[in-house]
Amino acid sequence: MKTLFEPESIAVVGAAREESKVGHVVVRNLISSGFEGKIYPVNPKADEILGLKCYPSLSAIPNKVDLAIIVVPNVLVPKIMEDAGQKGVRSAIIITSGFKESGKEGAELEKKVGEIGRKYGINILGPNCLGLINTHHKMNATFTRNFPKKGTISVTSQSGAICTTILDWASQNNIGFSKFISVGNKVDIDEADLLRYLRDDDQTKAIAMYIEGTERGVEFMRQASLTTKSKPIIALKAGRTSSGAKAASSHTGALSGSDAVYDAAMEQSGIIRVKTIDQLFDLLLAFSNMPLPNGDRVAIVTNAGGLGVMAADAAADHGLTLASFSQETIAKLKSRLPEQANFYNPVDVIGDADAARYEFAIKTVMEDENVSCIAVMLAPTDLVDIPATAKILASFAGKTKIPIVSAFVGGEDCAEGIEILRKAGIPNYESPDRAMAALSGMVRYAKIRDAWVESEPVKIEGDKRRVRELIDSVISEGRTSLSEDEGKEIFRAYGIPVPGEGLAKTPEEAVEIANKLGYPVVMKIASPDIFHKTDVGGVAINVNSPEDVRRQFELIIARCQSRMPNARIIGVSVQQMITGREVIVGMVRDPQFGPVITFGLGGIFVEILKDVSQRVAPLTRADVNKMIQSIKAYPILTGARGRKPADIESLKEVIFRVAQIALDFPEISELEINPVIVGDEGKGCGAVDALVTIRRESK
Repeated sequence: MKTLFEPESIAVVGAAREESKVGHVVVRNLISSGFEGKIYPVNPKADEILGLKCYPSLSAIPNKVDLAIIVVPNVLVPKIMEDAGQKGVRSAIIITSGFKESGKEGAELEKKVGEIGRKYGINILGPNCLGLINTHHKMNATFTRNFPKKGTISVTSQSGAICTTILDWASQNNIGFSKFISVGNKVDIDEADLLRYLRDDDQTKAIAMYIEGTERGVEFMRQASLTTKSKPIIALKAGRTSSGAKAASSHTGALSGSDAVYDAAMEQSGIIRVKTIDQLFDLLLAFSNMPLPNGDRVAIVTNAGGLGVMAADAAADHGLTLASFSQETIAKLKSRLPEQANFYNPVDVIGDADAARYEFAIKTVMEDENVSCIAVMLAPTDLVDIPATAKILASFAGKTKIPIVSAFVGGEDCAEGIEILRKAGIPNYESPDRAMAALSGMVRYAKIRDAWVESEPVKIEGDKRRVRELIDSVISEGRTSLSEDEGKEIFRAYGIPVPGEGLAKTPEEAVEIANKLGYPVVMKIASPDIFHKTDVGGVAINVNSPEDVRRQFELIIARCQSRMPNARIIGVSVQQMITGREVIVGMVRDPQFGPVITFGLGGIFVEILKDVSQRVAPLTRADVNKMIQSIKAYPILTGARGRKPADIESLKEVIFRVAQIALDFPEISELEINPVIVGDEGKGCGAVDALVTIRRESK
């Protein structure tokens, strides 16, 4: 992508003489940013634009062109792309809008542009984008005049307006950037491509992303995982709600996908996800100015007890630990601070503290090996010299090995001090909570980076032939859902334990099966049309005698026929009853990310409690460990209140095998075992239910 990010020559196709037109602004911005290569305006109706010779077409330019910036009406873009291909242009930025974000005709036009690009091997950014900024190459190839100072953060955004918003904020907050990329509709270059480039870019130390949707979810995860082992990625994913997803679709034609899946994919890839633009700004402040912490132990220095308490609460809320000072540190604080001060964490230098007292306290806790990061709180009392204190804090900028953030909490009285901090590059926040959230983001990434290990996904061998025969049979019958018995046959083919069972079509057959299995038994309606059997009275548990079996058989059939008269009823499944903890293991195939595995507390209340975790297959052992340990009910599995621990190792095997089934058979759109009964340690697991659906059009 060198010709996109570091071109030696740029042609602006659609350059204009009128100052109000985008084609004029792009040429002006290239000149004003100090671009040192050749700039070729292209406009058949002009001889000169902003002192530069104008050419009637790309082919008329006598020299090589690395990058074409296209700002002509959408219907002309295919012709310009053909001209670019014949000219040998290697990269193009299509700023023009009116493509898939505008409807069916625009989508067809965009498809044609993409085909031309692939035909000639042209890298395309856009269409419908703001453009690209590379501060280290002195190149503002956008139609925003806001050219940031050089920095180490690169930003990608699916929204041009978000780009200009961030640039304006950065200008006010003294933040520099390395690259600024508006991706638009992503006909060619998308976030995955940009991560691959930025990962190897020496001028980029951290990456921020605004995302509305991604079509290459698996590749995005792969590139993000490789990137986060050396550089943090902070992502603001919009379209979290159904309303937001609809707006995203109409905005850039984005496929938003399930927000829960994005959550899982980003966590799995090591991405720090934020949900508001304020959170994004707060983390950009911290990552752009401060070193990473070597732990989660924070020291708080404050002149107000209330702010100290709020900061301590916020630290706990965001997963930080209050540092325990050494006896040497405590003794040193006692030697210089007033008797009324608090010498422990939070350190309260009290309301009459001057700048020198603040400096002493900060330096003292900074020297303690138990301290990983520092948060300085300040309330605007009548006795504190706020500008002087800010100057003391600013003196640590660029000289400290641990991150320092501040929260000068107030308004007009704090303004001068906050400006001093801003110019020095000390992150300042409006509240203790935001300061702690920023430190927490840095701590989270440091842990992600330090814990990164290259591990292979677990692979399971199953009886693919048997499963293929079963699925083909279902498809040949025109069905999209499998019966419980057929689903369990798939589980058996992949080594997932299934309790003994039999299908009864009469009460006497049910008694015969129950006698063979042994009492008690579980009885369930057998129907490919009834997915949630409990809801229609189709399940009876703890059935203890032949008389009870006969009675429950009749009741189950009668209830299901009454509540779902059109359902096909095959009979009643009589199953061996096993006991243990109930969990759910399932899979839903996401359009962007593929098979998404779900694990959580199971049973009939799973949709109400929603105590679940998700990961995208394939899964590593670390993925499955996190899935199991992250649910709130995890203590139930480890042996809460004196109970024996559950057979977690056996449960892990069930999760791996469900993931493998999903990977081996892409026509399976949904698979669920609810519940999996997990026995005590060493007793194994059992899949006591099965729900499997397939896509009719796939094979």
